[in-house]
Amino acid sequence: MLLVFAKTLSIPLLLWIFIGTAAAWDLRFVLDYFRRRDVRHLSLLHCTSPNDELTFGHTFIDNNVRISTCSINKDITKIENVLRRHSVPVGVLLNGACDNTYNVLDKSSKSGLFDASHIWLILDHTSAARNMTIDDMFQQMNLSVDSDIAIATVTGSHYELTDIFNFGKIQGNELERKILGTWDQMNGLKISSKSFKFYDRWDFHNLTFRVVTVVVGQPKTFEPDMLTSLFYTKGISVFTKTAAIVLDVLKEKHNFRFNYTVAGRWIGPPDKNASLAVTNSLYWGQQDLSCTSARITSERLQWVDIFNPPVTQIESRFFYLIPNKGIGNYENRFLTPLSPAVWWCSVGAGIFCVAVLAVAAVLERRPRPAIYAMLSVLGAVCQQGYEEGTGIVEHRYSCQGQRVTLLVIGLTSMLLYNYYTSSVVSWLLSAAPPTLSDIDGLIRSDFELIFENIGYTTGWFEDAGFFYYKGYKDPKEDELREKVRNTKRTKDLYQTVEYGIELIRTGDYAYHTEPYSAYQTISRTFVDSELCRLGSLPMIYPSPVYIMTQKKSSYKEFFNWSLMRLNERGHIKAAQARVAGFIATCSGSTPRALALGQAAPAFGLLASITIVAVVIMFLEILWHRWAYKNRKGLSFPKTRNE
Repeated sequence: MLLVFAKTLSIPLLLWIFIGTAAAWDLRFVLDYFRRRDVRHLSLLHCTSPNDELTFGHTFIDNNVRISTCSINKDITKIENVLRRHSVPVGVLLNGACDNTYNVLDKSSKSGLFDASHIWLILDHTSAARNMTIDDMFQQMNLSVDSDIAIATVTGSHYELTDIFNFGKIQGNELERKILGTWDQMNGLKISSKSFKFYDRWDFHNLTFRVVTVVVGQPKTFEPDMLTSLFYTKGISVFTKTAAIVLDVLKEKHNFRFNYTVAGRWIGPPDKNASLAVTNSLYWGQQDLSCTSARITSERLQWVDIFNPPVTQIESRFFYLIPNKGIGNYENRFLTPLSPAVWWCSVGAGIFCVAVLAVAAVLERRPRPAIYAMLSVLGAVCQQGYEEGTGIVEHRYSCQGQRVTLLVIGLTSMLLYNYYTSSVVSWLLSAAPPTLSDIDGLIRSDFELIFENIGYTTGWFEDAGFFYYKGYKDPKEDELREKVRNTKRTKDLYQTVEYGIELIRTGDYAYHTEPYSAYQTISRTFVDSELCRLGSLPMIYPSPVYIMTQKKSSYKEFFNWSLMRLNERGHIKAAQARVAGFIATCSGSTPRALALGQAAPAFGLLASITIVAVVIMFLEILWHRWAYKNRKGLSFPKTRNE
């Protein structure tokens, strides 16, 4: 029969108590112990009389502790049900003299009740006639490092408290014991250690954890050093390396080791016959934890638990070279300062000026007009003058053509230089570079999309409702997926990082991978001019990734505590910095090409003014001829003397 005594408390904490003969217990000792543990709610499963049960209940109620009771004389099936109704830590008090002591412990062991959420106090009142002591019973129970069990043994006039736990029963570890303290009538409760329990459980005695990691492609030979290498390793993601480095620190500090299992994917369905993945191996209890990280969704939290804080972030991008076609079909590349194209344009302008001046020289009937025109333009380019012949002969020739040509060359050069340099500076300083700004631009582009063969990408293609990149439903991801599927391909969809980066150098491909993997190849192979043209479009924005473990794992509390300690001391940031790699960037010493699409107004204005100038010139010629004819047809009157 379950009796529940309730009283409102400021701190909600549930205490679950197994009790034997109340007369044999010192209630003051029990009350002192649970006060020390800050217990505020008590559930009593007992093998005593109703009067003792009532007395015990009133004692704790008077001390502001809620209590519920249940007899375990015959039926122990309600133990788990009583516990499952609570979601806060539970204390357990058990008298070893109860007949069902072993059955209660065995039931609790199989139900996973020896964990951090249950505070056990066991009074060792077992008689010598019993075949098995409390210690022998716990040798057969499934304990772990987070167990919170204290055995109280009566020695003379005081109690001796012993902490018992196991670093991992399933891993073959032996039962561990440590003296907690004593209690007597005169001095009360004295606990020898006041620190957190894991400080007293620091050394794991070379315990072996079963861990699963991911290596894309699953190489024939696997060495654990591949996971902690500071250099790029094919098939190993940056968030796998970061997690491995952080866990390696814990291995050294707490003296445990790993037995590795290599999988090809992070996320897999929790079906029994599904291919090996990190999540389903943890879901079925085949592994203890993961030596890698993954982005977590609400669905995945139903399969695994996670360790906090996150050790790093996941990020992916499409890498490409900035295209030569931009908005409005203008060329994004026009002229690069001091490039061969600029010099050839200058040569072309010079040849044009030589031809114009040569025609003018022919009309003026100059001797050797070609040499005259060439030397005149060369002198203007060199900021020098050129005069043909001596002054006696020179007056016979008109120098109007030369003057006009030199004037046009000077003004045109000045205007072109001003417009060109101002357009370059304006574009470099204020205008946005012609890169892709969103998925729409990528979908409309002429790039052929290729991907690194990695688990989340293959899953993204296989499942039409799998919106991995954004983390939420986004129709643009569906459009991108359809573009990839319907595009006529010249290369396979999946390519290695080395070959994928080599393909984007052609300017026809965009490659999807992690920045860490991409920059390992880019920093070795790209020249500065290619780095200045390199663009990238984020697909997975930086998102935290977590080390995973079994659901309701007995190691969750320990690893949460350990990772928070490493985070406070800077170990996690140091691990992230070690594997960050070299990010190659444009040095700025190589000029960027002028974008005609953005500088077109300046050149359009120059062309308009040039056309107006030519029209004005023709009008002046017509006006001059008309005025000349009028002057020639004038007749002057004769004088009287004539």
